[in-house]
Amino acid sequence: MQMELSYVFAVVITGLVVVFLGLVLLIAFISIIGRIFKSIDRRKKPEAPPEQKAPAPAVKQTPESGASDGDEIIAVISAAVAAMGEADGKAYRVKSVRRARDNGASANAWGAAGLRESTMPF
Repeated sequence: MQMELSYVFAVVITGLVVVFLGLVLLIAFISIIGRIFKSIDRRKKPEAPPEQKAPAPAVKQTPESGASDGDEIIAVISAAVAAMGEADGKAYRVKSVRRARDNGASANAWGAAGLRESTMPF
């Protein structure tokens, strides 16, 4: 059974149009739902005026002042958390800093090889 070439093209074009029209409608639907939820979220939380923060004074820590590498690491982590909160418009605070537990993956050769293989760039 031989089909006409014009019939095949009509079916293919119709299928493509339907698929892309469905995708466009889906994107529009998701965008509208996102805007609705954002407006609901804004109504729930009244916006507080942004606090004016004084710039942090630059303090140079010397060995005599008792600063250690751990203090510098905590300061860097705190600064990163504060920057993340400022970008979100929220106030985050560091309550504690602990060293991560070593799970032993790098302790043996097989664990190190698996780690190296899974983190190797493509």
